[in-house]
Amino acid sequence: MILFTAINGDRKSSIMSKAHLNYRQIKKYIKILVINDLVIERSNLSEGSVTYHTTDKGKNYLEMYEESKAYNLTSNMYVFGKQENQYVFST
Repeated sequence: MILFTAINGDRKSSIMSKAHLNYRQIKKYIKILVINDLVIERSNLSEGSVTYHTTDKGKNYLEMYEESKAYNLTSNMYVFGKQENQYVFST
């Protein structure tokens, strides 16, 4: 959720709110994401603020994550029926 929220850049407090995390959690996860080059920290000296932006590597990760979710949904489906009449049942 942090990667998705920070796609267009956002402050830590805003990401915290949108991702439903507390301060301790956001500090921990932002640090991990920055270390792994999934998020970059940008300082705006004139405003005295810091924003976090999802990197290209982070965007690629999000795409792979979404694809894996779609794959998991379709791989758990079974198709029954005749050639002209297909019925789909999920498990």
